[in-house]
Amino acid sequence: MPAHAKDQPDITMAINQSPWLNSFVAMVDLYEEETGNVVNLDVNPFGGLLEKIRNSVRGSEGTYDLVNINSLWLSEIYSGGFLAPLGEVQEGYTLQDGVLSYGATTNWDAAVGSFSPDGALMGVPVNGNVQVLYYNQAIYDELGLSIPDTWDDLYANAKKIEEAKGIYGFVPRAARDSIVYNITPYIFSHDAAFFRVTGPGQAAIGLNTTEGLAALKTYLKISGEDVAPPNPGAIAQGELIQLLSTGKAAQAIAVIAAWGALENPNESRVVGQMSASLIPAGPGGTHASSAGHWVAGIPKNVSAERQRAALAFLDWFQSQALQVKYVEAGGVPVRGDLAETGLGANNSYRFLGAYSANAANAVMGLPFAAAAEASDAMALHFNRAVIGEESPEVALNAAAEVLAGILERNGFTVTRQPDL
Repeated sequence: MPAHAKDQPDITMAINQSPWLNSFVAMVDLYEEETGNVVNLDVNPFGGLLEKIRNSVRGSEGTYDLVNINSLWLSEIYSGGFLAPLGEVQEGYTLQDGVLSYGATTNWDAAVGSFSPDGALMGVPVNGNVQVLYYNQAIYDELGLSIPDTWDDLYANAKKIEEAKGIYGFVPRAARDSIVYNITPYIFSHDAAFFRVTGPGQAAIGLNTTEGLAALKTYLKISGEDVAPPNPGAIAQGELIQLLSTGKAAQAIAVIAAWGALENPNESRVVGQMSASLIPAGPGGTHASSAGHWVAGIPKNVSAERQRAALAFLDWFQSQALQVKYVEAGGVPVRGDLAETGLGANNSYRFLGAYSANAANAVMGLPFAAAAEASDAMALHFNRAVIGEESPEVALNAAAEVLAGILERNGFTVTRQPDL
């Protein structure tokens, strides 16, 4: 393990402005207090962080010793060869036991060009923002509802809530900037996929299939006007959280980072009423969540001394005791074993079991360098299906075709599916 000595050089980390930033700052402050080492944070808006990271890692000498990478950007940064594998910074280095890999997205297999548990360890998660099912426990108790095991169960609960309470039974996150992330659990729980890596430089489209069609139809059903708000195609994350926090809606699939807003008495009318659970399973019993986490990586273009200093901080950050402090400060943990600590018995942290269960099922739906471009392109058609401008079949065929084209432009040999 890296030495937590007080003689490490100062390091600088590029990080995003976010609801969880203050909790991370608290951990940096604690690290500096305990070790005497200094971690400077260069805080950037989400929209500008990726460009700063690109500019730094592509230069002859990097500005940043640590870069905080959103899950959607990981493939681009990993595949570009910009980061130092942690096993090279310190020979044989591995994540600490209990730390989650979020669908092996901490590791990259350069030969295959995708995430793999057999690939090199490229970074350490610093925020575990996966999606969970939120539900209003007070309403569940009043109506005698059970936590849904399947999508049909979820829809049935939504109908009962809408009919009995006159509020929205479910809220989708179906705006164009959100829908691909939000629909991912539906796609993968139905045993479909956007695409699958079948070999080095090879991909098979898995979207416009019987399973993919069933997934989209499930999404459209639970987003329908009989249980969901009007104009669902315009609902993004902020609107979803507002509907839950004002008590106008009772269920949604959303990121675990929303928990703080729902429990904040200055922002929420449902403090103490919400609970979280495992996202429902598809027809074959498969559960899935969307990986929306952040991973900190160490660029190659900084000195070996600064790389070791960066790893010293990341290693310190992972321990169970410090992750407990991170949660207490308002952060989203990166371990799956915190429910076993004293936090598990604290009602304020009743989300931990659901977080751990969903994190274990988290998938990275677009594991290639052009993930952001592909997400934007497919979102147009998924959103059109939600607002009724395209049939499910047309939307899936179109989304599959634009995805195939982007994969091919990025060097993949693509196997397409026949149109639905």
